[in-house]
Amino acid sequence: MSSAKMPQDKTINRILYRIAIATSTAFNALIGRPKIYFESEKAQFKNLPKRLIIICNHTYWLDPANLSILFRKSLVNSVAAKEVFEGGRGPLMRGLRCIPLDRSTMDLACIKECVKRLKDDQRVVIFPEGQLNLTDEILEFKAGAALIAMQAQSDVVPVYTSGVYRPFGGLKIMVGNPISYDELFPQSLGATAMVNATNLMQKRMQALSIGLMEKLTDKEKETRLKSRQKFAEKRKRIEENRNTDKGGKNDN
Repeated sequence: MSSAKMPQDKTINRILYRIAIATSTAFNALIGRPKIYFESEKAQFKNLPKRLIIICNHTYWLDPANLSILFRKSLVNSVAAKEVFEGGRGPLMRGLRCIPLDRSTMDLACIKECVKRLKDDQRVVIFPEGQLNLTDEILEFKAGAALIAMQAQSDVVPVYTSGVYRPFGGLKIMVGNPISYDELFPQSLGATAMVNATNLMQKRMQALSIGLMEKLTDKEKETRLKSRQKFAEKRKRIEENRNTDKGGKNDN
């Protein structure tokens, strides 16, 4: 079970969250200006239910915040690794309605909280690859999203992003058609059904990635590659500094 404190769903927190999302939406519209594609009319935001699991590839730290802005019709809660809640970032993460996840185990507290929020007609963002991924290959999905969908009887919408976060239209996003609960679990429930649902979600995400890549120009693909390489180098430096700090502490 996660040792991080779960976000409190109080009225004042909801108000502050709404203010933050409204401010961020205006900034995104003026400065971020992501280009959004829809797989079909079914995928357009106005046609999606409030109770919804949003699954997405994970390429940058801003993915949860950006998805909260895009899917703002109802309250959005993003699942994040419990390590991100450590130190001074904890209050900010909880204020953004992030739900801590212990990736080293089957975190029942996180699953329970996600189901609770979904049954309250909120939306939950899950990154089923389970980690940041800077490659063009989609990693094998974890089973958590399928388990939560099964328990909450929720639809799932796949989203694929190019991961290029820069001002004035760098980010490209493909929103897929929602996968209904009945499509995810057409017959019996159980372990086999969860595997099948997970495979279906991964297949749909793969199709979205191909569809989005077909819409990018050669220049945009080159920018995407450079952006990923730059971010990978930044992460490497951060990890090296973290290991150096740990080594210094161990020497004392």
